[in-house]
Amino acid sequence: LEEEYARVKTDPKVILNYKLGFPELVDSFICEEQGRRQINILAFRNVEDVSKVVPLINITERDRLRVDLRTSAWIMGKLLKLLAFAHSEGISIRLMTGGNILIEPDQHYVLIFDWSEARTYSERIPTAEQRQEISQAAQTVITVLGGSLETGVSPDDDEEAFVRYTEHLLRLARGSECNAQRAHEEFYKLIDLLWERKYYPFTAKPLNR
Repeated sequence: LEEEYARVKTDPKVILNYKLGFPELVDSFICEEQGRRQINILAFRNVEDVSKVVPLINITERDRLRVDLRTSAWIMGKLLKLLAFAHSEGISIRLMTGGNILIEPDQHYVLIFDWSEARTYSERIPTAEQRQEISQAAQTVITVLGGSLETGVSPDDDEEAFVRYTEHLLRLARGSECNAQRAHEEFYKLIDLLWERKYYPFTAKPLNR
């Protein structure tokens, strides 16, 4: 895909970087000492300090923190980009949970760690399954935002973009979209209206619940 994109892109510095969204298999072998268990050695590309990579669930459940709107925006945007890639290749990830979505906060990497539940399709992924994965991703982001899926309410930090952004996120969480590529494009149309497109540092606040 990178080679195909290189032939049509206008900016030579731009790359797709889909590979940053999943771990790299470094080695795989059978361990006789552990009852012939298969051992897979994984690495995260461009990550020098693996201790910085954390599951989203740790932010709320262990650290008792929540992210702010703009931090949640780059997490959601990269999740949609990864889903668009996987779905275009006929792959349904089927595990879009806070324990399986990892981030490297400084470099803005968003990764899916466990692909063991993934299913491949020779033809188009069923619409319901695509819808469910987009919905699960948005639900996970709402949770790390400190919001409630039951009430639809998220903490308001007096941000001007609060209503438009959280309502859009809630619609995705409730199953409004079944096409990840379209969801990704529409999401960034909104983001570009709300904020300037530039690096925004990972920002977390105390979780009050």
